[in-house]
Amino acid sequence: MQGHVDRKNRVDQALFICRNCGVVAHADRNASHNIAQRGAVVWNAGRESRVPATP
Repeated sequence: MQGHVDRKNRVDQALFICRNCGVVAHADRNASHNIAQRGAVVWNAGRESRVPATP
């Protein structure tokens, strides 16, 4: 499950283990993946804006 946030997920400086779903990953790789996903969401939201264009 994505989005489960808990300080206990960060076992040590280099290891991430999700207490919810059991995913094990290098902590920095996991963090970079999360940042990239959030960036993609923001990027797509901007592309799909419903704000009228100004003349």
